[in-house]
Amino acid sequence: MSDTVNQQYIDWLSQVCNVQVLDTQLIQPLWSGYGACFRATLDYPNNTFSKGYDRNSSFQGSQHNQAQRKPISVQKGDDKAALKVVVKCATPPSKLSHPKGWNGEASHNRKCQSFKVENCFYSNLQKQTDTSCRTARYLGHSQQGEASLLVMEDLAHSGYSRTASSLTAAQCNTVLKWLANFHARFLNVKDEFDSRNIQLWPEGTYWHLATRKDEFHAMSDGLLKQNAVAIATTLGDANYHTLVHGDAKVANFCFTNDFSDCAAVDFQYVGYGAGIKDVAYFLGSALSTQTHMKHRDALLNTYFQALEGALHARLSNNDHSACFKRADIALIIAEWKYLYSFACADFYRFLAGWSPEHWKIDEELQYQTDIALSVLARNG
Repeated sequence: MSDTVNQQYIDWLSQVCNVQVLDTQLIQPLWSGYGACFRATLDYPNNTFSKGYDRNSSFQGSQHNQAQRKPISVQKGDDKAALKVVVKCATPPSKLSHPKGWNGEASHNRKCQSFKVENCFYSNLQKQTDTSCRTARYLGHSQQGEASLLVMEDLAHSGYSRTASSLTAAQCNTVLKWLANFHARFLNVKDEFDSRNIQLWPEGTYWHLATRKDEFHAMSDGLLKQNAVAIATTLGDANYHTLVHGDAKVANFCFTNDFSDCAAVDFQYVGYGAGIKDVAYFLGSALSTQTHMKHRDALLNTYFQALEGALHARLSNNDHSACFKRADIALIIAEWKYLYSFACADFYRFLAGWSPEHWKIDEELQYQTDIALSVLARNG
């Protein structure tokens, strides 16, 4: 992998922000060759952001030669950290590829839509998050066809400089509290957001059954495949939905040095659903099997206590945007506790078709899946 950022991406950033790009650092290429995420230092006159630019220019992306882009406005920064930005540049390749062979049209369309959803989240909803569920400040974006460029605050320069591939049980509490506050912030918002034409995924998470039919057909026959629709329906029929992050793995969180606080990145699969889906996915990504099994109940209690507190706080603070009543809180918690095993089973269903030897298929995931299947069998 080259550490050099594509010069076309740098030129696009410079043109849409009307600014000189002083330096760049590649963070990582996007999945399956769909672009890159990189850091950049921007040089604005008098340390303020440009109001935009007044010229059109061509970006010669892989499928968008001579594509004309509309100018964007980059919001004025309120601190020096704004000059240090992170840029996600998505330019779908002309030849599709995938490390596990899932490179068909459905996969391509899902990825392209995911970049549009992420841009929608940042441009419309990022400002509704606060320090309890910290996200990178949105600075601007540009879109032309399937190519897009998103400019955000660099969280590393705001104190969130640590990342991790695994966590201790104690460190997981930080993320679980973030998830609880995020889910409380966006509980029951679908009707409002639909009326505002905020176009997120109708069902959040990248692995849900409706968007993973190829992987479903690749599954070996058995109880999990036979009950896949029932599992998905149980989750989808939940009475209480929120916005789920949709890809809440440990790698998508940035931490302060002592892991006491965190911020989340990568909102390509944000959409509606039961918040417990994020929790199940996160714990499976962050913990070893033995640690997960030993501390699962305590960690779930951390999440639900934080969720209860955040929901009560919204009502106590007379949050007029709250779309729930105090009597709902106990019902939300009871429902999402019940759905935990179904959330685990739903993710197992995806892995069983996508990558049946994946390390995340472990004793804990099988245990929770067996619980969900037993419940379905009892309910007949």
